[in-house]
Amino acid sequence: MNSFWDKIKNSNVVKVATAYGVVCWILLQVQDAVLPTIGAPIWVAQIILFLILIGFPIAVLIAWASELKSKAVTIDKETDVEIKPNRNLLIIGVFSTMIIALFAFYASPFIFDYEPRKGYANLDGKDINTSKRNIANFDLNLLDSSPNEWGLLSEIAISNNGNLVAFTINYESSSEIYIRDLESIDPPFYLTSYSWGTDVHGIVDFTDDDEWVSFFDSGILKKVRITGGSAQVVLETNLGRTSGYDITSEKLIYTGPGDLLWEKDFKSQKKTMIFDFDKMPGRVYRWPKLLPDNRNIIVSSSSLIAANDDSDIILYDSENGNNEIIIANAYNARYIPQSKNILFVRDSSLWSVRFDIKDLKTNGSEKLLIKNIQTNGILGSAAYSVSSNGRLIYLNGDDVAVASSELLINVMSDNGDIIQSLPMKGRFGQISLSPDGKNLSYTNYDGSDADIWVYNFEKNISGRRTFNGRSDRSRWLPDGKNLIYSNNFTIGLSQAAPELTSDMNSRSSIRMVSSDGAGVDKEIFTNDDEFRSYLIQSISPDGDELFFSTSESSGTGVNNKLYKLSLTDQLYSQSKTEELVLAPNSQQTWWSRSSISHDGKWISYVSNESGKNQVYIRPYPNIDSGKWQVSANEAYSPIWSKNKNEIFFHDGSKFYSVNYTTFENDSTSYINLEEPVYLFENTIVSNHLTFPAWDYDHINDRFIVISTPNDELSDIYGNSVETYNKSITLTVVESWVDMLN
Repeated sequence: MNSFWDKIKNSNVVKVATAYGVVCWILLQVQDAVLPTIGAPIWVAQIILFLILIGFPIAVLIAWASELKSKAVTIDKETDVEIKPNRNLLIIGVFSTMIIALFAFYASPFIFDYEPRKGYANLDGKDINTSKRNIANFDLNLLDSSPNEWGLLSEIAISNNGNLVAFTINYESSSEIYIRDLESIDPPFYLTSYSWGTDVHGIVDFTDDDEWVSFFDSGILKKVRITGGSAQVVLETNLGRTSGYDITSEKLIYTGPGDLLWEKDFKSQKKTMIFDFDKMPGRVYRWPKLLPDNRNIIVSSSSLIAANDDSDIILYDSENGNNEIIIANAYNARYIPQSKNILFVRDSSLWSVRFDIKDLKTNGSEKLLIKNIQTNGILGSAAYSVSSNGRLIYLNGDDVAVASSELLINVMSDNGDIIQSLPMKGRFGQISLSPDGKNLSYTNYDGSDADIWVYNFEKNISGRRTFNGRSDRSRWLPDGKNLIYSNNFTIGLSQAAPELTSDMNSRSSIRMVSSDGAGVDKEIFTNDDEFRSYLIQSISPDGDELFFSTSESSGTGVNNKLYKLSLTDQLYSQSKTEELVLAPNSQQTWWSRSSISHDGKWISYVSNESGKNQVYIRPYPNIDSGKWQVSANEAYSPIWSKNKNEIFFHDGSKFYSVNYTTFENDSTSYINLEEPVYLFENTIVSNHLTFPAWDYDHINDRFIVISTPNDELSDIYGNSVETYNKSITLTVVESWVDMLN
């Protein structure tokens, strides 16, 4: 018995098996610690375990064969007979090892689950599903990104085969596109970059063959290979401001000028406006997607105020013009052929509903899939994308648009101290202070309606001044008795359907209303043959001139132009307008707040001609006799001081003051500008609903600022930077269809 155990202990097979087990145990411990740290996909660990398992019988077999060989040359001294190893046993061992290897190879997908079917994981390295760790973890470094034009931290898209993710990292005025292989441990690969121009940018997507990534670069549709290289132009035509598109080999469906639906035929190069459906006033159309029949389109139909308040999914037949609402209270939808579902967004959550592609009808109940995805409820954008094989990616988060409960109007000193917080509630913006500093006009949003209200500082009450539901951007006349405001039907609608603008109640105009609520407001100017919308910028200090910008459709998109209108005529409607070309690209007037200095000799505006939004000054009315740059970095919404030679502007949340002196030489005006002086920092919320989001009280030397609470920093679109940087992650969901069950 002792001799048997001695043979076992001294056997090469036992020694090799024991050593193999110890080494493999150490290797597995190292693997468990290292692979998650470097973000290796699960198949790396599976392959290592596979090799360990098939390696064990091979190691034992080699040890056994080695031991037999050492005894093979032993000669019995008494018989002189050579002892030879049993060749049959060796053949059987080799054959058994091959059988084990083949079995492991074919059975491993079922044992180790190479193709994950359920669960999801954050790409920042933290598994959500701990019961089944079958998803690769990736870090896309999105915390370095800033919100883009659509209010999203990153533009994201997944390839049709589900293997690749394209995403952007956004900076102050540009974005970089990266691509990441979900099946590889390799880091993200840089593809290309683009600048933030005056027209749309971003909106990345994969082409049908997954060989290219398409994107917009200042209104120009481009594409870049997934392997990198120079970006190529898909369409030479500038499509202007585009909020969503769908592209095939034959045509491009997109929302263009006026947020209406357009089609571009690649063969004929013909661009056609699709507007035979839903001629409801005050609607915009965004985020279109073609159905597989290449005929029907699903598109979001939203109010001008906010998609989250009033938006429906429209099914539109491009051949006969028929349309119908198929999903109410929803936006940013896309049809998934493999699952026969439509995915859509509602209240910052992703929903699904069955859709019969033959009958073109929804079928069954709507089901909630994922809560808290990153959206912009004003613009209707949503950070999610779906592959053909069922993979879904999204950015977690909430509605990054201005929430009604998150706004304040603060009265502040020049050092940033809050003197008073006004008791406004709801969604509001576009403030304007009366000349005597006693009243504040603002736009109040109620659902899809917008009207002018006035707050009185002494009485601490607000009163409504307009009742048409389409009023915004009020400005005070110098006497403080009247307000001038915009009454816009819809941007671009009247060009597409002029028959709808025939009566006074369905066309854009500039109107005037008494500031105390007495009397009836009246139209002072309209010109539907030339202008389609009016954005009031300012009124001259003497009250003789009104400055407004317009959105006008052209072959290259929507252009914003600045005009002045004389207010000295008794019949304002008879007054002639004069265009003011202040910059090479006049679309800067959206953020300009173009206004005249209190001596009437200078005009301020904002231009992005340098690549950044900067504040400039020109002489007035001789605007071509000089130009001076006021700001050094990004700057918006300048305000002239009435009491001294000083101009204010803000760069994001930072507010500055610039002192100046003026003089004339040979009938030419000159201005000397000092360096910008930092005043204070405040969480200003300045977007298309709130702009202008601040004003200056000349009487009391104080500022009125629309802010967010909790001292959270915001960008110019009203997005909280701190909120973004705390919690945003990219998540991959495998087989999202399984979640329906």
